[in-house]
Amino acid sequence: MTQPLVYTTKGNLPVADLTHEVEWRVSDDQIVFVETYRLDGEVVKQSSHVKILTGVAMSGDASI
Repeated sequence: MTQPLVYTTKGNLPVADLTHEVEWRVSDDQIVFVETYRLDGEVVKQSSHVKILTGVAMSGDASI
């Protein structure tokens, strides 16, 4: 059976060889999910996903 691989800065590596970390950063205006893969302590892949909870205020005049 084949092992699942993760694409990293060191090429495709087996998931079993990597340390996987997950971090959630929650504040009043956003939620950030950070996923990190390490090989012997070195970060070889990191991704972040951000959910903005508040809208952006708009300024200026609208014309038709």
